[in-house]
Amino acid sequence: MRSLLTSSLVAASAVLLTACGSDDSPATQVATTQAVSIQFAAQANGKDAQCGAVNEITNLGTSKKTAEIQDLRFYVSELKLINDKGLMVDVALDKNANQDFGVALLDFENATGACSADTGSAKLYTAIMGNVPTGTYTGVQFTLGVPDTWVDASGKTITLSHSNTTAITAPLDVPSMAWSWQGGRKFAKIEFKPTGGVTNQKGTPETTDDATVSSWVVHMGATGCTGSETTGYSCTNPNLAKVSFGSFDVSKQKIVLDVPALVAQSDISVNQNSALGCMSGTTDKECPAVFDTLGLDLLTGKVSTSKTQTVFKVINK
Repeated sequence: MRSLLTSSLVAASAVLLTACGSDDSPATQVATTQAVSIQFAAQANGKDAQCGAVNEITNLGTSKKTAEIQDLRFYVSELKLINDKGLMVDVALDKNANQDFGVALLDFENATGACSADTGSAKLYTAIMGNVPTGTYTGVQFTLGVPDTWVDASGKTITLSHSNTTAITAPLDVPSMAWSWQGGRKFAKIEFKPTGGVTNQKGTPETTDDATVSSWVVHMGATGCTGSETTGYSCTNPNLAKVSFGSFDVSKQKIVLDVPALVAQSDISVNQNSALGCMSGTTDKECPAVFDTLGLDLLTGKVSTSKTQTVFKVINK
């Protein structure tokens, strides 16, 4: 899908000033906005990453495994374009089934192959639609994940990440993106089904001896969370990755999640301890390498001061 940057004139405010005893009136002041469609993609080895055995990805991780995609969805929030003056400008998101509350759910699974039809959907969602003030934009910035709260147009604060999926509307009402053990959302749900399976090593919660299981997953989300829906939640590790590109042409370029880059330093044929793959636990041996690729400090859940994210990149459409 080709995203176009179009300009539409919107009357944001009009002030009519009339000088006493004069027929001369200053021109009405009108603010304008332009529509933007910011295109995303998930790719592996230069091709779109897709569900299905025919779309297996080769050379994944340190063990160079071949694997099917089992799920591939993630939330984007705090989306901003950077104008030619270097200022961050919020993108006001359109409201639809994948966008609201300043959050968009990007969906690259289609419920075929190893991607579950029970928890997924055949419909993809690969571009974020919105509006910005008319201007020239040369960069982009966003957060991978869902913030704790959001303030709507009326000034009301709405709970987002730790809201109940049955008490909030799309795109935060997806049960398979809820994270029951932390009471919040999975910010990213990227799952692999490696050929030959995954060795779940002795001593993990799921087995008392080495066992072969089918999948290796990356589930990003806030951890160290305490509280309840009534009192609210507090999390020691927000795990919200920040992504910024100083050079980005929304009309000619798109943002790509490089799937192999996410697990470049991981061995997806083995689960050493804790939950399968990386589920953001601070003691999970699979997580340090994953967090490094996202530019996050695993122990604090904050943006790393020494690592830069390598998962997202900008390419031409």
